[in-house]
Amino acid sequence: MKLGYCGSSPQVRPSVIGVICATNAITARNLKWSAWGKPVSSAIGKAVVDLCAYTDCHTGRYGSVPIVVIASKIVMCGKRTHAYSDLQYVFVGRSPFRDIPANMKFSNFLFGSHRPSPGDQSVRLTC
Repeated sequence: MKLGYCGSSPQVRPSVIGVICATNAITARNLKWSAWGKPVSSAIGKAVVDLCAYTDCHTGRYGSVPIVVIASKIVMCGKRTHAYSDLQYVFVGRSPFRDIPANMKFSNFLFGSHRPSPGDQSVRLTC
């Protein structure tokens, strides 16, 4: 069983996951997995988050918060490789992005409107 994301090669029990592709807004680190290979696997770790990713402060300001990631929906990747295709993440305690409105538009920001909202908390994985 493998997990790949943001164009990375699929890995077994990755200890680091770039949760939001195309930005370094959220990176889950030091992940400790349980039930790996089962239909649903979860890991606990620390998220390094860019606290300026969804505001316009240009330089970036980073913090670390506890995170839980949940991998599910096993699919075939290639001829003999199974991989998780869905990833959900939850910050333990308060979200570092708690003050961002759920319907915020990013069209006038430095990186453009393609930024995913941190409120979604669900991403598709790639093989």
